Amino acid sequence: MPHAVPPNPAGPHEFAGYRITGGAGGARPQEAYLAEDPSGKRVVVRLLPPGADPERFLRTVEPLRGVSAFGVAQVLGGGMYGDRPYIVSEHVEGPTLAEAVAADGTLRGAALDRLAIGTMAALAAVHRAGAVHGDIRPETVVLGPGGPVVVDFGFVSALAAVEGAPTRPVGLPAYQAPEQLDGAPPAARADVFAWAATVAFAASGTAPFAGGTVAATVNRVLNDEPDLAAVPGELDAVLAECLAKDPADRPAANAVLLRLIGEDSLLQAATAITTGRVAAPPPAPPAVSPAAPSQGRGRRALVLGGALLAAAAVSGAAVYLLAPPRPAEVRRAAAAVSPGGSPAPAPTAAPPVATAQPTGAAWAKVEKPNTEVKLAGTSVTVHEHPSDPVKISTYVLAKQPFTSYLRDRSGSFRQVGTAEQAVPSPDGRWVALNPFVKFAGSDHDRIGLSDPAGGEKFTVATVKKPLQTTFPVWSRDGSRLLLSIHDPAKGLITGFVLVDPVSRTATAVQAEYFDDAARPFTFTPDGRIARGFSDGRRIGINLYDTSGRVARSLHWVGSPQGTSWFSPSGALFATYCPKGDGSLCVWNTATGERRATVSVPPKTQPAGWFNEQHLIVQVPHKKGTRYQLVALDGVVERVLADLPEENETLLMFDRATS
Repeated sequence: MPHAVPPNPAGPHEFAGYRITGGAGGARPQEAYLAEDPSGKRVVVRLLPPGADPERFLRTVEPLRGVSAFGVAQVLGGGMYGDRPYIVSEHVEGPTLAEAVAADGTLRGAALDRLAIGTMAALAAVHRAGAVHGDIRPETVVLGPGGPVVVDFGFVSALAAVEGAPTRPVGLPAYQAPEQLDGAPPAARADVFAWAATVAFAASGTAPFAGGTVAATVNRVLNDEPDLAAVPGELDAVLAECLAKDPADRPAANAVLLRLIGEDSLLQAATAITTGRVAAPPPAPPAVSPAAPSQGRGRRALVLGGALLAAAAVSGAAVYLLAPPRPAEVRRAAAAVSPGGSPAPAPTAAPPVATAQPTGAAWAKVEKPNTEVKLAGTSVTVHEHPSDPVKISTYVLAKQPFTSYLRDRSGSFRQVGTAEQAVPSPDGRWVALNPFVKFAGSDHDRIGLSDPAGGEKFTVATVKKPLQTTFPVWSRDGSRLLLSIHDPAKGLITGFVLVDPVSRTATAVQAEYFDDAARPFTFTPDGRIARGFSDGRRIGINLYDTSGRVARSLHWVGSPQGTSWFSPSGALFATYCPKGDGSLCVWNTATGERRATVSVPPKTQPAGWFNEQHLIVQVPHKKGTRYQLVALDGVVERVLADLPEENETLLMFDRATS
C-alpha cells in the first residue's frame, strides 16, 4: 500500500466500526484512509463521491466480498457514510510498483518474472471468480513482503454504482485498452491489456504507449505498436499478444499464466499436493480401449525455463493453480453434446436440510508423533507415529531438476524420476509417472507406469496434442488410473482418461460439461467418477458415468478441493462450505446431508483425510506452511509436517501400507 500520511483533522474518524488511523498516500490520497477494524486488523477505507443509490451500491459491493483470490487485496465490505458510499479492503504493506521503480529503478531477471507471474496469477483468479479488476496499473500493484499484490479490486465496480462519477482518474490512459478509451465498460481482456502495459512499465520505467501528452498517448494506444524494447526474452512476445488492439486477439488470463510458467510443468507439479488418496474395496473395472486422438498443434517448450518455474513457486502461481474455485465460474457445455452452446440441466436432487450431526464412526485415537523424518533436498520436517493410517508417500522438489521421491515399504524415500509426478497405487502394485514436459518426441501425451516389485516400466498414450493429461488419481483397488484432460489454450478441463495398467490401454472421454482447470475429475469410493462444478449460481459436485454424462448432481455442497475429498470409508466427503467463508463442510456421501462444519484459519486448504474424524489441512505459517490434523469439531490435534519455505516441495499423503 502507498505510504501512510497523517489523518486529516477535518476528515472522518470512524466508518461503521473502523477507526481511522491515517490517510493512505498514493493515487487517491483525498479518498483513501488507513483504518483498523475492531480486532485491530489494518484495512483501507475508500470514500467515494456522493450520488449513489444505497441499495444499488450495496448490491454491487456484496458479491465482491466473496472473491478471495491469491495476490489480490480482498474487499471486506462497504456502506454509506452520510450521502457518500465507501468500500473497505485489505491493507497491504509496501511500495507501489510506480514508487519502487521511481526509487530503485526497473525490475530485471527473477524480480520481473515474479512480478509478471504473481500479478497474472492474481488476475486469472479474479477472472475465474467471474469478476474483473478494471484498473490495473503501476499504482495499483503493491510490492508486499510476500510478493506482488493487486490492490483497489472492486473500486471500479463500486464507482460504477455512483451516478455521474468517473470510472477512472483523468490523465492515465496509458494502461487502458483501446475499447475502454472508446467508452466500453471494464472487461477481462481489457485487464489483460492493462497487465501487459504494467509489466512493460516495470521493465522499462515508462508505459509502452507513452506519448508525452494525454492526447499523444491516447493516439498511440489506438493506433501504434507498443514499445517493448526493454522487455527481455520471450516475455516480449507474451506482452505483445496481450497488447493487441482487438480484445478478441488477446489471450485469456488463464492461458497467459500457463504460458508464463511453461503451460504444464508447474501445473503438473502442483497437483501432487492435492491427492491424499486412501484405499477401500472398489468394483470391477470396465474394459478400456486405446486413446482417441484429437486435433493438435506443435509442441511448446518451457517458455522462460526452470528459473522462472522456481520464481513461479515463490510468487504464488502454484497457490493459484491449487486455489479453491470460486462461486461465479461458468459451466460450459461441450459443443458435441449441446450444439446450441447452452448446457442442458444436470440431473439434480433436492438438497436435504443442512443440519450438522455427529459422525457414526467410532472415535479413533490420534497418537502423538514420536518420529521426525527429514525429506532429502528440502527443509521439511515430517512428524509421524508408527500407527498413523496416512503418511507422506511421495514428494517433488519445486526446483530444477524437479526430482520426485517415492517412499518404499521400509519407510525410506528413493528417487524415482526427474520432472515427473510419482503417484503410487493404493495397493502398492503400480507407480504412475506423469511427466511435467509434454510431447517429448511424440505428438501424444503419455503416462508412465512402473511395477516396483518386478522392475517393469512402460508408457501408455493418453491424448493427442495440444490436449494434456493432468491430476492422476487411482481407483481404490489400484486397477484403474484416472486423468483429467486439460486444454491449455482454453484453460479448461474437457474430459477424462481411464487407464488400465494390465492391458496397457487407455480410453479418452469427452465430458458433458467443460469447466475450469482447477476442477479435476476423481474416483468416488465405489469406483464412479466425480468432479466439482459451478454454473455461476451454484457450486457442488457432479457424478458421471463412463460415457462422460452427468448421472447425479449435488449442487448444494460447495466446492471440493483437488482429488482427495472422500474419507477412508467413503461415507463422507469434504468441501469448502457453500457460504464461501473459507470453512470446511463435511457431507454424507449417500444422502448429501451435512454432518459437520469445521472452522479453519484463512487461506487453509484441505489436503485429504487421516481417518473418519480428522482432516489433513495445509495452513499458512509465518513464511512457510504447515500440514495439520484437524478434527471435525475444529480441534487441531497435531502437526504432520513443517515447510519453512512454502513452495519448496509438493507433498502427497497416502494410506499407509505395511
